[in-house]
Amino acid sequence: MRITGMSGMDTEGMVNDLMKAERMKMDKYYQSKQTSTWRQEQYNDVNKDFANFILDVSKEFGVTRRSYGSMIQSTDSLSWVKKAVSSDENIFIAKATAKGASGTHKIKVKQLADGVSVASASEVKAGADKAESTDTLENLGVTATGDLTLKFKANIDGTEKDVTVTYTKETTIKELVDKINSAQTTDEDELGIQASFDSGSGRLFLSTKETGKNAQIKVTEDAQNLLIGADNKFKIPVSGNEYLGGKTGQAAIIDFDGAENIEYDSNQFTINGIQLDLKSKPTDTNKEFTVRIDTDVDAVYDKIKVFVEKYNEMVDKMNKKVVEKRYRDFQPLTAEQKKEMKEEDIKLWEQKAKSGLLKNDELINRSLEKMRSGLYENVSDVTGGFSQLTQIGITTGEWKDRGKLKISDDIEHGLKAAIQKDVNGVLELLFKPSSIKNETEGMPGGLTDQEKEEYKANQRKKMREQSGLINRLFDDVVIGMKEIVDKSGTGDNASLYRDVKQNILIDFVTKSGAKSILDNDILDIEKKIKVEEKRLTSKEESYWRKFSAMEKALSQLQSQSSWLAGQLGSM
Repeated sequence: MRITGMSGMDTEGMVNDLMKAERMKMDKYYQSKQTSTWRQEQYNDVNKDFANFILDVSKEFGVTRRSYGSMIQSTDSLSWVKKAVSSDENIFIAKATAKGASGTHKIKVKQLADGVSVASASEVKAGADKAESTDTLENLGVTATGDLTLKFKANIDGTEKDVTVTYTKETTIKELVDKINSAQTTDEDELGIQASFDSGSGRLFLSTKETGKNAQIKVTEDAQNLLIGADNKFKIPVSGNEYLGGKTGQAAIIDFDGAENIEYDSNQFTINGIQLDLKSKPTDTNKEFTVRIDTDVDAVYDKIKVFVEKYNEMVDKMNKKVVEKRYRDFQPLTAEQKKEMKEEDIKLWEQKAKSGLLKNDELINRSLEKMRSGLYENVSDVTGGFSQLTQIGITTGEWKDRGKLKISDDIEHGLKAAIQKDVNGVLELLFKPSSIKNETEGMPGGLTDQEKEEYKANQRKKMREQSGLINRLFDDVVIGMKEIVDKSGTGDNASLYRDVKQNILIDFVTKSGAKSILDNDILDIEKKIKVEEKRLTSKEESYWRKFSAMEKALSQLQSQSSWLAGQLGSM
């Protein structure tokens, strides 16, 4: 307990003023920590923009990505490159993938794929009343005790396998339905039969989940005559033990461009790059229908235009970061400074303090430069007519645009003209995957560490040269993201980064223990803050001891002076 002011001095005020000077070093530490934290947050925002750029473009193009080799592996299934027109959409609907051969194709629909469906022909009875799903099988007439079995045959890819459903007379209809729906072979293959019981009509419905020749309802054992026999308990219309032989579905059958009797187990299938959805069987199965396949120039153009817009948006954000003005006179506010300011003033101050923290940043500038150069380097080993971006009418804008892309609409040499001329060449230029899956592929044994590094560097060079421009761009963005992660960590974005590339954080976790450069910088500052806090505590105690001693001495002096004055006054 400190008692001050006995001497008439403002001791507490003097100690506080002295400590303000002592705390200047601590304030510097706190400001340095806050600046590093803000810089870390801004790096994380940059990486988030990079990640969302890749994910948004991938989603827009509908392309698949891989954790190895080129980021985009195949464009064969793209549905926006070609357009298909069916001559009769009541018979079939057609869509074309990128592989669809342009021209008119002839189709005959001879048979639709179908499964097997059966149902109770009349009300199922529980005694004299209509059965409910809550009725037990005993109510339907099952009298045998113990575990009972209903056995099926499931056709799994052309091979029949046994499926057993176990029940008792106490099992309810609903429970039996659930058992059929979840029934599996010993290999955990599904029976493939969907069962349901409608209490309103008192009927059991059975149907195969799939269509085609492998779809079947085949009962091999049913001692209680639940489903088979003329008087089966669920009123299934069968002749004798018909379902012991089983009923099977049928395949879809078509003729395509002269190839006859092509079979599919579903009414939705892809043939020669054309997705067909059969809707109905024509009255005359010899009637010939057509599907016309053409390049959808506008759709391809629009997709590439969206890519260019998203790329320019991302580049614009990065460019603003690296040229943002730095206000060095606006340092992070201390707690004491904030107490003396209004909330709005604090907000405006911190906007200035955060500005320009990534100005001329080496990591961002290097990523942007790598992206720009990658887009204008040739793609090697192409089979189409384009190996360079300008050949399809995409160029950089003016110098002030700082690397943004511009689409030329020149009738003869613009993007639409290139798509019309050779759409597959355009796709290859943009999406071509490298034939090399990783940098160690084909590495011979017995190499020294230096030779291994040289081999991997050469592989990376080849992979980059062979990769289509968007593949190459994505790879460059990922490299930039990794460098920023090493600098600033992942923040709350780790799952987002893994969506971009599943193994993107492996090196960061294994080599640095998931501690970034800025993480370590902040930890170092926090250690210095703890040391400084101890010093300040000790210094403040020292001041108080000295001032307390001075107060005591002055108090004694005042007492002596008063005594002497009293003595002299009495003389």
